[in-house]
Amino acid sequence: MDLIAYWHPDNYWPDLERGAGFHYNSRQPALHNRINVGERLWLFTKVIGATGQTEYRLAAMLVVAAKTINRPGYKYGPYRVMGDVGKSTYFRVDDQDQNDLFDLVRLLPLDTGNAEGSNRYSLPQRFQSIRSVKPEGSILLEKFAERLTLEPRARAVPDERILEMAVYLGQKRLQSVLRESSAQYSDARTDELMAAAQDRSLVDKLRRLYGDQCQLCGFDGRVVYGVEASEAHHIVYLSRGGDDSLENMILLCPNHHTVVHKTLAPFDYATLAFAFPNGRVEPLAINKHIERTVLYKP
Repeated sequence: MDLIAYWHPDNYWPDLERGAGFHYNSRQPALHNRINVGERLWLFTKVIGATGQTEYRLAAMLVVAAKTINRPGYKYGPYRVMGDVGKSTYFRVDDQDQNDLFDLVRLLPLDTGNAEGSNRYSLPQRFQSIRSVKPEGSILLEKFAERLTLEPRARAVPDERILEMAVYLGQKRLQSVLRESSAQYSDARTDELMAAAQDRSLVDKLRRLYGDQCQLCGFDGRVVYGVEASEAHHIVYLSRGGDDSLENMILLCPNHHTVVHKTLAPFDYATLAFAFPNGRVEPLAINKHIERTVLYKP
């Protein structure tokens, strides 16, 4: 069954300005328990309309490609759904021609009634708990979304492999990649990426930890060919808002790095494994720095 949730603007805007992640995080197990791969997560947020009144806009529709667990202590909660980038959509919430979603959301048929009776200020509280949408409600959301303008910034991101390599090669190359990609990152995000391009100590630290060994298969280019071949991979992509931190990086051989990117295989911190779309699951064979997330059941 599809889900609907309120995306607080303090979280929505940074996600868009850091590179639309096409994922959503929560502290609520419902984000995993009530939705299956292929179903949709509808997200709405709050804006100030042209008249100065609070309005609600449809922010995104994510077609779930995977459900993963975030790293320990992740500030937005342990549960994550990854949207299929090819099928999911961000809508332009600052388009003044977009209709207010308030009445539709308030009257949507949900798994337990609807939110009728909510006022404009209580609606976010009514949807702090993720809600399941009945099929007829999903149809109403589909019809509403047909008229909306798509958010171009969600697509204006560079290719992740190219961006990773540019960060490794330095600020001059990174500037060129960002300019060529028409990436619309915020100034703060651009500064973060430039700082990462200037300081490659994290990659050096990874290589000191693992030599040249791939953490998935153990391949060591130095032993086989006499040259270093390993590459640093960002678990949550830099192009999609991921941070340049050791907890977000894994050392991979070129083959595994290519396959992970081509399949968009997500990494799960609960199993310490990549899950590939064909059903193959590959856990880390070597690990000295990634901490497993343990979820405690009440």
